[in-house]
Amino acid sequence: MGSALGVMAKGGGAHASSTRARVHAAHAQLVQRFDPLAADGLAATVLVELTDAGPTTIEIARGRCTIRDQVHTPAPELQLRTSAAVWLDLIEGRIRGMDAFLAGELTVTGDLHLATRFETLFRRLPHQPRVEVTRTRVRGLTLETLVAGEGTGEPVLLIHGLGANKVSFLPTVSALAEHAEVHALDLPGFGRSDKPLPLGRRYSMAWFADVVNGYLIARDLDAAHMVGNSMGGRIALEMALRQPRSVHSFVGLGPALGFDLTRTIAPVLRVAPAHWGALAPLRPPRSTVEHFVRSLFADADVLPPEHHRVAADDVQRAWEDPHHRLAVLAAARQLGLEHARGPAAYWRRLRALTVPSLWIFGEEDRLVASRYAARVAAAVPDAEVETWPGVGHVPQFEAATRTAATLTAWLAARRDDPRLRMLRPAPPQATSTASRPSQPSTASR
Repeated sequence: MGSALGVMAKGGGAHASSTRARVHAAHAQLVQRFDPLAADGLAATVLVELTDAGPTTIEIARGRCTIRDQVHTPAPELQLRTSAAVWLDLIEGRIRGMDAFLAGELTVTGDLHLATRFETLFRRLPHQPRVEVTRTRVRGLTLETLVAGEGTGEPVLLIHGLGANKVSFLPTVSALAEHAEVHALDLPGFGRSDKPLPLGRRYSMAWFADVVNGYLIARDLDAAHMVGNSMGGRIALEMALRQPRSVHSFVGLGPALGFDLTRTIAPVLRVAPAHWGALAPLRPPRSTVEHFVRSLFADADVLPPEHHRVAADDVQRAWEDPHHRLAVLAAARQLGLEHARGPAAYWRRLRALTVPSLWIFGEEDRLVASRYAARVAAAVPDAEVETWPGVGHVPQFEAATRTAATLTAWLAARRDDPRLRMLRPAPPQATSTASRPSQPSTASR
């Protein structure tokens, strides 16, 4: 018996040694693929805990990448935990990190934005799925965007909600990247984009829409399908109303319609810009943050606890930045000031919507009441309006499979939509030799 156990131990030890050797060789190749331009001055330490091959510390600083196997760093900005097999698949380009995370095969602790950016710091292999984190100058601001996919369909722009960022659309990016080029944008004031002070018309829905339009121009995109969640849905709609030729279609996932709820306090909002109170050190208790995150779902347990923990970490970390707090409260104030009645009323303007639109409301959404579905259908007879039972405010996470299937079918149907052909920009003349300037204008189209 003892002899058999000894053979097994030697076999297990040999397997572990072989795994570590494979990981070490893959890391040597990964260092060779490091792209200093993609790092763009990044300084960060990443700890990779491989359950069957031990720890690895990855240091990125001064345009260099250093990987030290079997070294455990005590205070990394990002910690990743997975198996050696999954890690090798990721760094050798067979899977995307977001897919491993969504499948529960990769645990993330720390900076979630750095986690989405990590694999983009290395030159892409020929067979590797496209994932990039880009920085684009728009109207004097730098916007960070997660870009994935090389499909043949029209590009898709995903716009997050109030207080959120591009990470809130990870399941949608993963699903749609098989069919189109997908852009998940950090709006100004949120995520890793610049956060200007809330002066003038900044953080109004019209200002956000102008920034989004400027992003399309700067990225040389004639038009895109706009998909927005919560406030992002309101911004996407504003784009469709103001710049219809830049919008192939509009999809609202629980699109914000908050003004009816704040009508009674709107006069106070107009005279009291309370968002400046965000400069005070506001630190909500961790339990409050976790409760808020879970309240966005009809059934929070549909996601693993790990996902809620990561989301709560991200919210709490973002809230520590006073510029982010200013952006959140200023945007909330702008939403609250919108008119529900009168010549410039939301519902009156909505009747002018010409682009194809799909509206999805969760029946158990605690922030945007599903009763608005009937009112939208009455205001826009051509719209497709759905209410989903058992779904809250973030269908892209709570009903990720259904959301992906619905969006995929919607985008496929739009390819032959006659209304879409009428809105498409005319193709450029074949004889033209003019090129776009290197710093495109961000004026409205």
